[in-house]
Amino acid sequence: MDAESPLDDILIGKMTYAWAQNSQIPCFYKESIASTNSQAKEQGLAENDFMLFLADQQTLGRGRGQNTWTTARGAALLSTWCFYLNDNPHVTFPSRVGMALLRALQNTWFYIPFALKAPNDIYIGDKKCAGLLIETITQGNEISTFIGLGLNVLKKPNEIPNSTSLVGEMPKNCPLLGTDWVRFLDRFFFELTEAAQLAGEELNTTDRENLKNALNKHVLLKTKYDDVSSDGDLIADGKITPWNQL
Repeated sequence: MDAESPLDDILIGKMTYAWAQNSQIPCFYKESIASTNSQAKEQGLAENDFMLFLADQQTLGRGRGQNTWTTARGAALLSTWCFYLNDNPHVTFPSRVGMALLRALQNTWFYIPFALKAPNDIYIGDKKCAGLLIETITQGNEISTFIGLGLNVLKKPNEIPNSTSLVGEMPKNCPLLGTDWVRFLDRFFFELTEAAQLAGEELNTTDRENLKNALNKHVLLKTKYDDVSSDGDLIADGKITPWNQL
């Protein structure tokens, strides 16, 4: 990206915080923080049914396992979306969250070839654009889920060669518009809310077909999936891989 680009003045976390305030969504925001997930689990939902945690920079951001999530200040959506759940989450819940993100992205930017890589990464072609980290905590009768989302928006991390960003995949004559960002956030919040409501349920036939199609669009997938079970098991060439073993 050009060093003098006006995008350098944009802070995605701050812009998203403005959306949350306008939408009257409870939100915690700091320009720099150790980790939105850690902050969310420390602070909790309190009296809210939902809470959003945002930052423009994370000093200890992490992905799945021991992976870290690094990005230039303000260039990515660094966030944790927290809900109370009515039921213990089914093993299919992470796949519902992945599909929620995919739908929101596809609904906003039709021309970008997004694909879901199991268990919960978003790719554009052969490069990673976003990752999800989902954790659930039960305290007494309360079940809370913490959905961490890192989405490269303005720039990709220089130290990760197989990564990309939304802006990096857009045509030169089609810039990132503020109205599009609001549309994406509105749709993602809607899709996440529905996923949380269905957290305890198996996948129905439509869910299974949609998930299979989304996974098979990933260009690095060596063997296409023949089917997805109601429990989210992936079936390819007679081999069954449970979602929670990915």
